[in-house]
Amino acid sequence: MNLPSNVEILRLLSDAFGPSGHEDDVREHVSQLIEPFVDDIRTDALGNLIATRKGTSDKVLMLDAHTDEVGIIVRYIDDKGFLRFAKIGGWDDRLFAGHRVTLRTAKGKFYYGVIGMPPPHITEGDKKAIAAEDYFIDIGAKSRREAERRGVGVGDVGTLAYPFSEIAKGVYIGKAFDDRAGCVLLIATLAALASGKVRTPLTVKANFATSEEVGLRGARVAAFGIAPDVALALEGTIGADFPGIAPEKCICSLGAGPAISVMDRTMVFPRRMTDFLVACAKAAKVPCQIKMPAIGGTDAGAIHQSRAGVLTGAIAVPCRYIHGPNSLLLWKDFESSLALTFQAVRRIHTLIE
Repeated sequence: MNLPSNVEILRLLSDAFGPSGHEDDVREHVSQLIEPFVDDIRTDALGNLIATRKGTSDKVLMLDAHTDEVGIIVRYIDDKGFLRFAKIGGWDDRLFAGHRVTLRTAKGKFYYGVIGMPPPHITEGDKKAIAAEDYFIDIGAKSRREAERRGVGVGDVGTLAYPFSEIAKGVYIGKAFDDRAGCVLLIATLAALASGKVRTPLTVKANFATSEEVGLRGARVAAFGIAPDVALALEGTIGADFPGIAPEKCICSLGAGPAISVMDRTMVFPRRMTDFLVACAKAAKVPCQIKMPAIGGTDAGAIHQSRAGVLTGAIAVPCRYIHGPNSLLLWKDFESSLALTFQAVRRIHTLIE
């Protein structure tokens, strides 16, 4: 099978609908893409898509990327047909005003709206930040009854949705690069294993995880079932090299290659793993950077605590404006991250021999 280009796969997955717990479309795309490259594919009870490539060793490498994105869920419909919503995952409430939303009914039909708030013309002197529960979604309905006739209901989920675009050569914007960029890294790695470009004696279990944004839930149960000997989480992380961020608060920068985690809010990474990944970047002749410690978290935080513990690392593509409607990445950072991932998969058996 000839895969689409990695850019086209990122476009496909970025544009796909997949708030936490509702990743069906993303999972279907991924399943179709990877089916020729693996020996087995299954979906577990929570919605993790787990693919296996058998190796010559009975030891297991778990590769993980999460399929979900931050989203919203309808919690109330008022008499005039406006929708109130709650957050799914870690949003900054300042982001919501004026954005288009894509929502889905219980029967799977998409509908659209805009997030509203009172305009400045009629809120003189009151410029305080608005909490998420105070916004509303305008779907152009005249009443609750009209909204319900359209199939709209409490529990419908949605995203702030804008199309994937190339805004300059090698510069891409789109939603959900956290972690659809990691999903593309994992898909490309499975293809490289199938073609022989990348080889490992280990059995590889690829987990396209559900529900990372609401507490690393999918990876936790997947890791228990997979029982890996070693693991890597593949992510899109917080690029913060822009105005208003002091150097001592810049988590990582675009253009400096993949970010390697040494500590975040979910784990302290073993030194032998982080040293290994830095050495792999050097061997692959790509730049890398250390992600600023104690910020954020990844599925590695759940995986490393599974069963009796798992030696785990994390590789991330720097992306600006994650957990917003438009993330931005440089393609050269993706390519460097992929080269590092390939090199790590080739060598990682040496950590557990």
